[in-house]
Amino acid sequence: MFVKNNALKSVALAALFAAPAFAATAYINQIGYRPGDIKELALVDANGNVDFVNAAGQVVLSVTPKAASYWDASGQNVQLVDFSKLAEAGKYSIKVNGNVLRSDLVVKSQTYEEIVKASIKWFYYQRASMALESQYAGKWARAAGHTNPTAELHNSTGASGTINSTKGWYDAGDYGRYIVNSGITTYTLLSLYEHFPQYFKALKWNIPAEGSLPDLLAEIKYNLDWMLTMQASDGGVYHKLTSLGFPGDVMPAQDNSKLYAIGKSTAGTFDFAAVMAMASRIYKPFDANYASKCLEAAKKAYAWGQQNPNRNYLANPSDVSTGAYENDNPNDEKVLAGTELFITTGDASYKQSGSSEYVSYWGDVMGLATYEKATHQAQFGGDANEAKQKILGTADNFANRAEKGFGVVMAKDDFVWGSNAVASNQGVWLLHAYYLTGNQKYYKAAVKVLDYLLGKNPLDMSFVTGYGTKSPKMPHHRPSTSDNVEEPIPGMLVGGPQPGGEDVGSAAEWKCADYRKGQAATAYTDQRCSYATNEVAINWNAPLAYLAGAIEAINAGYAPEFAANGVARQDVPASSSSETATSSSSSVPQSSSSAVASSSSSIPSVSSSSSANVESSSSQGTIAIHTPVESKVVRSQQPRFRFDGHSLFIEKNGKRFDLKGQRIK
Repeated sequence: MFVKNNALKSVALAALFAAPAFAATAYINQIGYRPGDIKELALVDANGNVDFVNAAGQVVLSVTPKAASYWDASGQNVQLVDFSKLAEAGKYSIKVNGNVLRSDLVVKSQTYEEIVKASIKWFYYQRASMALESQYAGKWARAAGHTNPTAELHNSTGASGTINSTKGWYDAGDYGRYIVNSGITTYTLLSLYEHFPQYFKALKWNIPAEGSLPDLLAEIKYNLDWMLTMQASDGGVYHKLTSLGFPGDVMPAQDNSKLYAIGKSTAGTFDFAAVMAMASRIYKPFDANYASKCLEAAKKAYAWGQQNPNRNYLANPSDVSTGAYENDNPNDEKVLAGTELFITTGDASYKQSGSSEYVSYWGDVMGLATYEKATHQAQFGGDANEAKQKILGTADNFANRAEKGFGVVMAKDDFVWGSNAVASNQGVWLLHAYYLTGNQKYYKAAVKVLDYLLGKNPLDMSFVTGYGTKSPKMPHHRPSTSDNVEEPIPGMLVGGPQPGGEDVGSAAEWKCADYRKGQAATAYTDQRCSYATNEVAINWNAPLAYLAGAIEAINAGYAPEFAANGVARQDVPASSSSETATSSSSSVPQSSSSAVASSSSSIPSVSSSSSANVESSSSQGTIAIHTPVESKVVRSQQPRFRFDGHSLFIEKNGKRFDLKGQRIK
């Protein structure tokens, strides 16, 4: 015993005087980085160069970090490390002073394609009124929920009787369906298709077919069909379809609570009008009758909104406790509705003035109208110029923020409920600035938003279920909790850090122990009780899908038809070192366009004004750029983009060609 005790004391003394453990941390995008893109990681508590080591143990790049800067959202001094020169596809380790900080750094082409597919497929998992079959849903297959089409009109609607209402997406972790939140969600997904139709005509992610519609439009239509059931004969739109209270922790098929159409609101009606006007022009090439139905519904809703400008949903009725989505000023919804109707019909009586420098959320959609005006110069003239300047002013501020701290756009006061949606929508805003100017700083900052969401954050986690080295395992989402499947449904963006603590309390109330540690960016817990940080919602997933989808489409050679020269880019082919990273194959035909993406920091992108072969489809809103190289070549003869100083050329079999295909060497 004496010997044992003294031995323990010796070990303890040795530990006391031992050199401190190496505590540096590297925070990265855990999904990966595009070979030709800006690449950046965040480094905390480190001193020295950062080495990037391939599977063979070779240091292939060594980078001196930038000077540290303080990020008040996390209370950390952070060094940013730009490793954009690491352009070879593969998996790498990160070392500082010989210490391995992590071994999961991936460089690969088509970097976010699986995130795009998963984030949009999640809407399929949110479908009401239909069974999810195993051929589409895999182990998350389930019985249909809420199949009874009959819903009672709550007295808050000012009417009595019943309506038939099926389909639609469950709003969040519960089973309510809400017009207001469907509005901004559906708008965001419709705009993603409208901006990149050729890309999304080809991309598929295994959902049930809806005629000849592309998968994205098929998914959106499932919710549009529900929204149409919520319009009353007078043109007004019921505010929401829910039970009187939130259901228990059960699967959709086990929620047998009576459903009610609750309220009728001006804001919801204008949201509906905007979405239906937009949908009518997008679905017209596929189904003219459906497009006409949507447009007539939009017109009726707009007329009702004008006649009932103050039918505001200010609070739930006393017997209702589901989500309220209150709004006391529907002017922004009116401007968006009028803007969409004007774009679709050309009828100047719908034209509205007004724009905003603020990123939209469900309660203020003026920013969406700002997007539309800025990108429709011919229709809006001076209003378009004003809208553009507001977009650029805000985007400049965002881009500047992304150069300091964690290298992200978010400020400390952006960590509100659903902070990850704030980040995603900031990325969407930056992409609109990029479309309008072609300025690479906006693209670079938008990519950094995805970096943040996918792991380069103080929690060192990807906020998307099922993706990344560390991701949420216990989201506040009833189907994921109740389905007896260990893994949550993949592709869900959780709400994210915010210090409000609305869900802090006793376990008996299904609340959480206090997870806040004094910093906004770390006020998060991966527990089912945390509806304030770990719930999911359709209006959070939609901007993630837009951000990742647009970046993938841009790098597949596409740009919106209104975009400035130079917006479309070309992805790097997945040529790799010996440790090639696994990269899912794309369902988008790349043929000769699978060329090299450019680094936003130093390499010029392929421009739509270049002399490459340009396919333009103004009716579909896309410019696709294809490089003049052969599509069927053996790997050893694969054409590659090369750079000589600031000149771009194509190299094949040791010969150089310009973008017209003319031999230059």
